[in-house]
Amino acid sequence: MKKILMLLFFSFTCWSLVWAQDTLVVVSGRVEGKNPVMLVIQRQLSLSQRLTEAKVQGDYRVSLTVKEPMIVSLSLGRQTVSNTVFVTPGAKIEVDLSREDKFGGTHAGINNLLSRLFTSEYQPKTSGLKEYSRAYAEALLYVYQERVEQIETSGLLPEEQNVVKGVAQFQLLRDMYMMIDLSKAFGKAFTTPEVDADYSDPLLHLDWLPELMLAGDWFPVFQEWLFAQVQTGKIKIGSRVTYLNDMAAVIKNEKLREAYLLGALWREVLRGNVKDLGKRLKKATPIVKSKQGREQLKAYADQLAESIYPAMEGVDLSGYGFPNEKGDTVYLSDFKGKYVFIDLWSTGCNPCVAEIPYVKRLEQRLSSLPLGWVSISLDSNADTWRTFMEQKKMTGIQLLCARSRKHPFMQRMAVNGIPRFIILDPEGKVWDASSRRPSDPVLGELLSQELQ
Repeated sequence: MKKILMLLFFSFTCWSLVWAQDTLVVVSGRVEGKNPVMLVIQRQLSLSQRLTEAKVQGDYRVSLTVKEPMIVSLSLGRQTVSNTVFVTPGAKIEVDLSREDKFGGTHAGINNLLSRLFTSEYQPKTSGLKEYSRAYAEALLYVYQERVEQIETSGLLPEEQNVVKGVAQFQLLRDMYMMIDLSKAFGKAFTTPEVDADYSDPLLHLDWLPELMLAGDWFPVFQEWLFAQVQTGKIKIGSRVTYLNDMAAVIKNEKLREAYLLGALWREVLRGNVKDLGKRLKKATPIVKSKQGREQLKAYADQLAESIYPAMEGVDLSGYGFPNEKGDTVYLSDFKGKYVFIDLWSTGCNPCVAEIPYVKRLEQRLSSLPLGWVSISLDSNADTWRTFMEQKKMTGIQLLCARSRKHPFMQRMAVNGIPRFIILDPEGKVWDASSRRPSDPVLGELLSQELQ
């Protein structure tokens, strides 16, 4: 028995070592000079994720654990060697700054081509063009096409070319949509862009590759591409049950389609957009074919079962009232006979401020529907609230909840974060406890169908 246990322990240890070696990436090279410099390798997701850092001098050899293929940035001291280094588990990356093609070892061909393609030589010529216009998008697309031409004549294998094309596609999406996405997150720092209706049209013919997911935080900018098509009617939204599948249907690649769908569902779970989410999870099942994807769907279903939001539907909120800018109390019961769209926000909340222009646009678009609009600020200082409303020229029904989250309404609706959007039915009861945001064009499509 003792021999069997020792054999099992030895076997487990060997497999652990093999697994560790398989996931270990080694970066080596030489640093000239008397002083050590800091080698930093990081991955750009929503925030920079530092994978490793080490002081190096002379000949160096630095290792890090990588469990999946990805694009990382590599810097030595103040010098950025490359923002687009392709690594995979077990790769050995050699760096020689004295050569024009500075990368050797594993994926040398990919990394040297990436290094050449993402330089100032390939900057889009957008001077004099209106931002977020079709002409501006065409200038960005032209640079992408130039890169593709270089990739296809590089001599790399097709699968290697796809890695580089994926990075080029991510860069195109980033150039097109990053500022639009950031403006929704940091409304006090960014002005809401005025985007022309045909801005995204030049990109409609592109076949997106799953390799674009290697490059970083791909989901927000990719979703903006889909949102643009919803907004212009190129993607038709069928219903609250099908809308994620409707958007995913335009994605030709199965792997990318599944990844988008899982990412969208995950964000709905996080934000509490759970109205009919169980039906959307079932609708997604035929599209999600991988074992890992099916496990994720099950995890989302488990989280939905624990969510507090579904139980809030039908809760009567009509008895609550809040003061307006004149100090007069306005009750939610005053809107009986209409649906009510409630915007919970504050002047210090960046994404709340970002949603203000989208709320205005949506209100104008849906003006023919039996729908009232109420904004409730959670600011504790009434003067700050009034001044902000004057600066932003905010109209409509503006109310103040100076008690913020301590107010019984906020506690009843478990308001732990803002912005939060709640929709009441004509009886003043909760119809949607945590709605999609007005900046999401899907919301306008759904409400125009459902509230007729």
